[in-house]
Amino acid sequence: MSATAGFRFDEKTAQQLSMIYQTDDVKEMQRQFRVWFNPQPGEKLLDVGCGTGTNVLALSKLVESAGKITGIDNSKAMLAVAREKASAPNIEYQLKAIEEMDFPADSFDGVVCTEVLGYVPDPGHVIREMLRVVKPSGRVFISEADWDTLIYNIPDKELERKIALSFSDRHGDGWIGRKLYSLCGQAGGKEIQLYPYVIHNSEYSARRYGGPLSY
Repeated sequence: MSATAGFRFDEKTAQQLSMIYQTDDVKEMQRQFRVWFNPQPGEKLLDVGCGTGTNVLALSKLVESAGKITGIDNSKAMLAVAREKASAPNIEYQLKAIEEMDFPADSFDGVVCTEVLGYVPDPGHVIREMLRVVKPSGRVFISEADWDTLIYNIPDKELERKIALSFSDRHGDGWIGRKLYSLCGQAGGKEIQLYPYVIHNSEYSARRYGGPLSY
């Protein structure tokens, strides 16, 4: 992604996201996501809005040498980091807007999309495209946050609410998480399952999600 709703995916953002992806919280969250997505050896998978490639690299190990992972993103800065730090023989990165996927129908065994839809003007179109390029026997895994559920345990309630809403309003569509189930149904998704996930930080640290998130 390059720039949407005032949020720019440039070199600085790429470096910040790389820090976030290395936190213990996000590593554990992504591990759980892969359990739900359940990639298998030999599968051909697509990562939509792959960013710096952290998840692509992890998936490439699970599909093994017989499988293949394609990661697409329209940010040159993101893909530069991905190609430098998250490359493997069975990985291909493409500079491509996710709204303009030109893959043939039924191309992939699975499609994954993490924290992307809140930054595109028509998330329903992107979901329809993911459903188009996945095989009828495949699955699509989408992860999105509802940033209005971001909370802090501080004495000043009004200040906490202002901070949370300000953060939500400057990160694309902060309500995309709560809209996701309906969007998937409207796009033609079948057998839709929900997996709520909560990150809790009891300390401020660069190793925790809330540390680099606030930089």
